[in-house]
Amino acid sequence: MVNPWKEISLSDYENHMSLDSVKQLQSLNLTMKEQFNDYDVNTVMIMGIAGGNGLEHVNVNKYCKAFGIDINDDYLMAVTERYNDLSGVLECLNIDILNESNKLPEAELIIANLLIEYVGYEAFAKAVAKVKPRYVSCVIQINEKEKQWVSDSPYIHAFDGLDRVHCQMEENELTTAMNKAGYKLIKKIRDTLPNGKSLVRLDYER
Repeated sequence: MVNPWKEISLSDYENHMSLDSVKQLQSLNLTMKEQFNDYDVNTVMIMGIAGGNGLEHVNVNKYCKAFGIDINDDYLMAVTERYNDLSGVLECLNIDILNESNKLPEAELIIANLLIEYVGYEAFAKAVAKVKPRYVSCVIQINEKEKQWVSDSPYIHAFDGLDRVHCQMEENELTTAMNKAGYKLIKKIRDTLPNGKSLVRLDYER
């Protein structure tokens, strides 16, 4: 079975995420600025990089390496073209985190925003164990109504296949999985969005 993320066009994804009724692209951009700057590290891995939203906040004087991980080659090609100013620092890798975590390189910081929903707690914890970061900063979406986890928009049917891989997120379950992997929760920030959804940033330290 083909992972549905390989079949969603980047334009549909970004147009949907940036709508005023959704506003996730804008929220995540501001969050990533903080994620890149909050910790004293010089290597970072962005899991589920999509089109590279937020990469303009990578400080090349701080970071010697930024790994962009995604399952969709078209997304990674777009990232490379959009952020050629990060050449020498940014390295894009096509890796299926669910099935190929053994291919992941090591990094001091993992940023994983709206990714764990599509791989599950166990697979994410396994990937973290392979990367061996000191810090993990992730954003999960909390929904009041599970059936409405994708906001209504003209692009909604582009995401129909995601029902096969989407998992409802719970803060406590993620923290439990991270605790078992040797990480403790050190930060929690909630950002309320339209349509009864929230983005919750949870940061962990080893």
